[in-house]
Amino acid sequence: MTDHHTCRENLMFARKLFRLAVANPLSAAYLGVVGAVVLFEVVAALVGGGHDMAGIWVGMVTMPASLPLVMFAVNETGEPNLALYGVGLVVGVGLQSLAMGLLWKLVRSDRARGGRPLHS
Repeated sequence: MTDHHTCRENLMFARKLFRLAVANPLSAAYLGVVGAVVLFEVVAALVGGGHDMAGIWVGMVTMPASLPLVMFAVNETGEPNLALYGVGLVVGVGLQSLAMGLLWKLVRSDRARGGRPLHS
């Protein structure tokens, strides 16, 4: 295999992964909700001035996938490392968006094959 062929395969894999994680209606809606919540949190922190609960809603909408990653952001004293917290949230959002894309693909492929509905 040549390097050009491998590079082309990697590019095709990256495109497929992007379409799966971002370019479908379910993932796009989820990412829109996450973006709106982040915008709300930023505005609330800037206008309200209170930073006690800043980021709690962002954590809530990304929770299933980001919880194990965000747990590593807290040190022994209980103080969060904000850089690791942010990375955990971003990776969590990416994983959830990918899972939603896989779910969307599963539902769409079942409908395309003429699969039966789950209810009778």
